[in-house]
Amino acid sequence: MVPCSVVGTTKGRRPKKQSYHHGDLARALVGAALELIETRGPEAFTLREAAASVGVTHGAAYRHFEDKTALLAAVSQEGYRVLAARLGDVASKTKGSSHERVRALAAAYLDFALEHPAQYRVMWGPRLNEDGRFPSLEAAIQDAFDVVVGVMKRGQDEGVFRKQPEARELAIGMWVTAHGYVELVARRRIKVKSRRVAVEYFETLFEPFLDGLERR
Repeated sequence: MVPCSVVGTTKGRRPKKQSYHHGDLARALVGAALELIETRGPEAFTLREAAASVGVTHGAAYRHFEDKTALLAAVSQEGYRVLAARLGDVASKTKGSSHERVRALAAAYLDFALEHPAQYRVMWGPRLNEDGRFPSLEAAIQDAFDVVVGVMKRGQDEGVFRKQPEARELAIGMWVTAHGYVELVARRRIKVKSRRVAVEYFETLFEPFLDGLERR
């Protein structure tokens, strides 16, 4: 979750008004939106409610986000930013074979998704940039995806992974496989006892995909 200072509310009392430095209110609103999404889902809250939860007027919120879609885009963008950083860190620090790097990337993706289910729902929910208002969101998505493409390309360049399909398609294959598993776990079609167990079980299911990457 985005670091922020969120004002708590007391039953029967309006939240106390807060003053924020430039940028702090935007971060606070993103944090408030995440809390509302966790309890009610991304469809069931309003920008006005997010503003009230941090103790500011809805007019103050509109100076940062012109509508609820803009706030959800910020929630999604922050999620992809964190995901890209995690994947990049794993890609650079994992030692061993290309297979080990792909396995570590998939595990990091799953761990993020299961650790931040509310934010993940927004990231993979209805497309928010239909009208092209949020190019920075598209850039954040691309940054995360490019890490996976880079690892697949490295495996191809090393002569370990098959040359066809191209690295981008191999990355999509990994992304789709991991995402599908997350959805099944979230809907309890696959029942696991903990996040750690979920990641470990996925690694077992992921082995045939890794074998399929082999250069023939």
